[in-house]
Amino acid sequence: MLMETAAGSGVVVEKLEVRIELKTDVVCSLFLMTQWIWKALVAYKYRVMISSTFLLVATVPGTMFWLCLFVWIYRKFRELSSQIQEKKLAAEAVTLFINLRMVLVGSMLLAFVVLLVQVADIMASETPWNLQWVPYDAAPHSIYTLFLLSLMILWWPNVDSWKLGYFNQVDQDETEKIGKDQAEDGTVHAEQIGVPEAEEL
Repeated sequence: MLMETAAGSGVVVEKLEVRIELKTDVVCSLFLMTQWIWKALVAYKYRVMISSTFLLVATVPGTMFWLCLFVWIYRKFRELSSQIQEKKLAAEAVTLFINLRMVLVGSMLLAFVVLLVQVADIMASETPWNLQWVPYDAAPHSIYTLFLLSLMILWWPNVDSWKLGYFNQVDQDETEKIGKDQAEDGTVHAEQIGVPEAEEL
């Protein structure tokens, strides 16, 4: 979802090209595969006595892949924010994507803390077996839940949510003009927001 949003799907382009969609699907599949392999190794590390060194080495590919994905998505969000500002889209859209980028950075920092906890557990091996779910399941799932909750709050519908559908037609100058007109008479005319008047029957 983040990769498609950062690429501008539904924001600066109506729909992504098939080539970009395919690349996104391949990257997501590879990422899920590396995470599944690492998760399986961690789950069976005591049963088959996997060494800490091997686990650390197995952690590197997935972590580097994850870091590359974050950098790619963050850079795309910066480019998207620049495109939105260049197109002079309404200020609500710019604010929304800047906040979305901040949520992404915050989630990255929390995920890095979780990674450090997992690496410390692999090296020290002092976490009791009945609490192994805390660093490998509870911590990552908590970060994901916070991230998802933040996205839900950002995209929560409000009185002005309908304007998102007209950001390609209404630039920031027009939006500011409409805001002033509303302040004066409390009404919004259809022609002001680029919506044609309904034809009389």
